[in-house]
Amino acid sequence: MRVVIGSLLIGLVFVVQDLQAGNRGEPFMLSNGCINCHGFEGQRTPGAIPSLAGQPEAYLYKTLAAYRDGTLKGTIMNRAMEGYDDPTLRQLAKYYSGLSKDSPGTAMPKIFEQGEGLYVQHCSSCHERQANTPYLRGQNAQYMEGVLKDMASGQRTMPREMASAMSALKGEELQQLLGYLQGCPQEALCR
Repeated sequence: MRVVIGSLLIGLVFVVQDLQAGNRGEPFMLSNGCINCHGFEGQRTPGAIPSLAGQPEAYLYKTLAAYRDGTLKGTIMNRAMEGYDDPTLRQLAKYYSGLSKDSPGTAMPKIFEQGEGLYVQHCSSCHERQANTPYLRGQNAQYMEGVLKDMASGQRTMPREMASAMSALKGEELQQLLGYLQGCPQEALCR
C-alpha cells in the first residue's frame, strides 16, 4: 500500500509541474520570475518596462548577459540576472524570441503617418533587418523614451548609427515616432 501511495505522490509531483507550466517545459518555468515585470507571454501593457515577446534571440541573449555581467545597468535587472549561466540565458532568450509579438495594426490614423515615415527613414534599416537589435514596433513608448534618455545621458551605450539617427529627431518628431511604434490609436494614449 505504501509503495502505491508513494508512487502516486511522485507521479503527482511531475504532473503538477507540467500543469503549472502548461506543458511548455523548462523555459516557461524559468520565465516565471520575469512575468511580474514583463507581463505574461512577454507582453507588457504601456509603461516603463519593455515587452520581450518576439524580440530577436541574439539581442535578448546579449542584453541579458550584459545585465548579468554589469556592462549594462538596470534598476533591478543586474540583480535579477546574477547567478544565471550562459545556457540558461540562451534558454530565456530563445523562449521569449519565440513568443508572438503584438504589432501595430495596419490601419494607422493619419496623425501617425508621419511617425511611420520617421521610422522608415531613421530606424527600420537596423531594427527590422539586424538580429542583434531589438524589435521596436508595439513596444511601450514610455519605456523607449526612458531608454533614449539613458542613452543621451551616457547611462546606456548607443551605437554610432543610432546616435546619428536620434540626433535628427527632436521634440514633436520623436513623440510621433514613439506613438507610431507603440501603435496608439490616439495621441493621448501614448503619453
